[in-house]
Amino acid sequence: MGIALLLDWLYSPLPSPKVVGITQVTRDSLAKRNVFSDGSHLYMGEISGGHSFISHAAIGGSDFARFKTPFDDVSLQAISPDSSAILATTNEADTADTLWSIPLTGGAASRLAGLSGRNAAWAPDRRHIIFIRESSLYVANADGGQGHELFSADSGTPFYPRLSPDGKRIRFSISDPARNSSSIWEINSDGSGLHVLFPGWHNPPTECCGTWSADGRYYIFQVAQSRPANTTQLWALAEPVGALARKPVTRAVQLTDGSTSFANAAPDPRGKTIWALGVHPAGEFVKYDARSKQVLPLLAGVSGTDLDFSRDGQWVAYVAVPEGTLWRSRVDGSQRIRLTDPAGQVALPRWSPDGTQIAYMSVSTGQPWKVLLVSANGGTSRELLQESGDQVDANWSPDGKQMVFGTIWQARNPAISVLDLNSRQRSTIPGSTGLFSPRWSPDGRYIAALSTDFRNLMLYDFHVQKWTLWLSEAAGAVSYPAWSEDSRYLYFEDLVTGEDSFRRVRVGGTQTETVFALQGLDRYPGPFGLWSGRAPDGSEVFVRDHSTQEVYRLDVKLP
Repeated sequence: MGIALLLDWLYSPLPSPKVVGITQVTRDSLAKRNVFSDGSHLYMGEISGGHSFISHAAIGGSDFARFKTPFDDVSLQAISPDSSAILATTNEADTADTLWSIPLTGGAASRLAGLSGRNAAWAPDRRHIIFIRESSLYVANADGGQGHELFSADSGTPFYPRLSPDGKRIRFSISDPARNSSSIWEINSDGSGLHVLFPGWHNPPTECCGTWSADGRYYIFQVAQSRPANTTQLWALAEPVGALARKPVTRAVQLTDGSTSFANAAPDPRGKTIWALGVHPAGEFVKYDARSKQVLPLLAGVSGTDLDFSRDGQWVAYVAVPEGTLWRSRVDGSQRIRLTDPAGQVALPRWSPDGTQIAYMSVSTGQPWKVLLVSANGGTSRELLQESGDQVDANWSPDGKQMVFGTIWQARNPAISVLDLNSRQRSTIPGSTGLFSPRWSPDGRYIAALSTDFRNLMLYDFHVQKWTLWLSEAAGAVSYPAWSEDSRYLYFEDLVTGEDSFRRVRVGGTQTETVFALQGLDRYPGPFGLWSGRAPDGSEVFVRDHSTQEVYRLDVKLP
């Protein structure tokens, strides 16, 4: 009987991990990079006035003060396992990204053998550090000596490396700006055994930024989601246990939900608390003024993204942040009305040429993206087409009698379709297989589209009914393409080739020119990445990130 009871106990799964309480800790509304705990104090990396600094306070206290360092601009990277020092990088011009160890109890900061990098972390025994430099993961001795490359990414950028509590494994994230995705990878500390952690879970993957609980039994990470709202939530994955231990739930379990995004989890050494950044999303519309070379605000008091102007320039439609609902108003923000219910996420509104209707994309949890139409004065939305596949990137023909749209880039056979709004006849543009993100030129002659590998910009000429290769660029170099009003140029944002910049290419040409470089603007990440558009006066429009970030204490049960 005793053996049977023991076996029954061993094979009965442990309860799922869960959050049992959430408490907001800070209320200073400053931008924050991360938070760490040494068990008795909290340390935060914060930003104010364009400068980075470190704040600290006793756990349970509310009086945060600046942690003194010899630098005017410093970024917190990690707390040492023995809680004796901070690992930090400087942001100052002559020593940017150099790694330093700063004692918590006083004493001089020491530079780690001239090392430079980012996203640094200590090994559990504090004998080694890991860090990222450019597209590679490095490991070095704790004093900075004997540094060597452990892994180099062929594509994407690695970030957020963390060592397991036993020091045998490293997990890190790789971002892919072209696909607005991130994935978590694992590699052994000796450089062997590289593999992705959650193959095929999300397409594209949206996991990143994980770390282990102090006892190593759980891996806490974050997942970005766009359905039903654009948020980031924390998840927990139980690690394997020994033979004589009860087995935890083997799948990843979601810990947080709701409109607040949680990120940069830092499990407390005592094991019953997770410290995390809670983000309340907000975005401010701004435009770049070429004459003054300044970024100027638009639509004061509105938090939104995905802005579109009516043809007469008197009205705008946008997606409210964080609700994800569709609104329209005058360009001065007056006469605002909400056009959709808050039940689902919407994106990329497009005014009809006569200004009476707005097309937009809508999605409900577990359902495909659909193009819907709604009156500019409000009312019930209706589907453009009733079919099972995804419909994205709707654009009106200049006369308003047709609509072009595509599918998601991950579709098995993506193609571009044109719908006659009177006859309801749908046709596929010949030769458009493998293309997505169509843009109809204002004069009606051309459609521009992207290849699903994000490398080729294609141009369809209705006069000759033929596609031609317009540009071949690095993956992700053509983001949110938009036509000029005279249909002579296509403008786009380049997020991957050097500094962020706006470029354009002339119809009939194959060489691009840089319009301006975008510097010093914190952007709001929408459902499809960093949105940009064009105003009727030809200026480029962006969304400045006005989200507030505060530290939260999550009380957890990790069985």
